[in-house]
Amino acid sequence: MKYLEEYKELKKVLPQGLRGQLRSVALDALYTLDQIKGIDAALNKPRVQFLYIHHIFRDEEKNLEALMKKLSVNHTFLSHSEAVEKVLKSEIDKPYIAISSDDGFKNNIRAAEILNEYGAKACFFINPAVVEMTSYDEIKAHCESRLGLPAVEFMNWNDIERLQRMGHEMGSHTMSHIDVAKAEKNFFIDDCNETYEVLQKKCGEAKHFAFPYGRFANFDEKGRKAVFDAGFISCASAERGCHISQDRSLLNEELCIRRDHVIADWKLNHIMHFLISNANNATILNNLFPYTS
Repeated sequence: MKYLEEYKELKKVLPQGLRGQLRSVALDALYTLDQIKGIDAALNKPRVQFLYIHHIFRDEEKNLEALMKKLSVNHTFLSHSEAVEKVLKSEIDKPYIAISSDDGFKNNIRAAEILNEYGAKACFFINPAVVEMTSYDEIKAHCESRLGLPAVEFMNWNDIERLQRMGHEMGSHTMSHIDVAKAEKNFFIDDCNETYEVLQKKCGEAKHFAFPYGRFANFDEKGRKAVFDAGFISCASAERGCHISQDRSLLNEELCIRRDHVIADWKLNHIMHFLISNANNATILNNLFPYTS
């Protein structure tokens, strides 16, 4: 009964093979092209870029430190709440980075400590039902069925309180990491309300929501309505992109936050390529949900 503690062990379980090698070569080439075209204009473009992680295993800690140092050259770090407000008010005057984390793995405590060294405060999107799990077998089953991973240890409520004392925020990721698009309407309404109430009770407040699996296909209009009806003020996806100002303020219910997934084990130039591409292709349509009522 051993929890996964190093990313190199996860790579053995989920090998990338030839596809991963080709992806790496392609991203190396794309970053080289970015450099030829010039990267400063893109990285200095006024925008809000949301990045999110799932884990920082022991062998990823130094890479996270290197990434934060790299990002700090061109960007100002904001909390999730500050970043949401910038986008809603269309007051984006320089390049900003906001960081969040999904699923609530215990190794995120170390991630939070590293972020604090750079003055960055994250929003940790958690599943309250998972926080309550204590059985290794139950945790292993959840990781395998919902996350496609071997058993990884999760934070408990004491850990979450510790993160809050460090200045970080907590948000909802549904009660037990469900695919919202596949859920019955009333089931998700109940789930959303329950999660909001639990987080309010345990954490003091819960303002933000991020839907599991993160693609637009994993969410829908019924989900959007339920999230804001429950009391959350923002809703985040895992679709790549960044946010720029437009000629008006946005309603909370209009804003669909785009977040770029980051694995600290990736090469820095690969992560930077995604940020550069986002900046170059930014559009105000990124601010909005693709769904219609």
